[in-house]
Amino acid sequence: MTASVETDTLPKACSAASTRTLHALRSASALVERAIARALDAYGLTASQFAVLHVMAEAQDQALPCSELGKRLTGPASDITRLLDRLETGGLVSRERDKTDRRVVHTMISEKGREVLQTATPAVRAAEEHALSHLDEQERAQLSELLAGVLRGFPAD
Repeated sequence: MTASVETDTLPKACSAASTRTLHALRSASALVERAIARALDAYGLTASQFAVLHVMAEAQDQALPCSELGKRLTGPASDITRLLDRLETGGLVSRERDKTDRRVVHTMISEKGREVLQTATPAVRAAEEHALSHLDEQERAQLSELLAGVLRGFPAD
């Protein structure tokens, strides 16, 4: 016997234009992520590790608590400890427990981490530039505005 589903209880389908738009957004995102991943392969980094190093470098000589590092990252921060474990094993970051609150762990990019970041950044920038190379400046600005509109539809975590 087949279960019947009342059609008025199902969510309304996206319009064809919305479906095409979301498919294009997902496809473009996947292609850009793959290009960045390929650019980082030569440096033994993942895109997430590169992002962590970038955020830490922007903090200059300020050690960041893991919670603050997670807030500054654009992707999921649930695996931040694992990312930091790998970066620390490679000598790219250092961690130290807070002297007054042992639950807090401060992280800092090492000199080796700065060197790897500085060396890898041009390859990442080239991949990013290639992804947008067929768009002129006006189209890039328009795309940025449209994507900002999409992001406004989601609550900040």
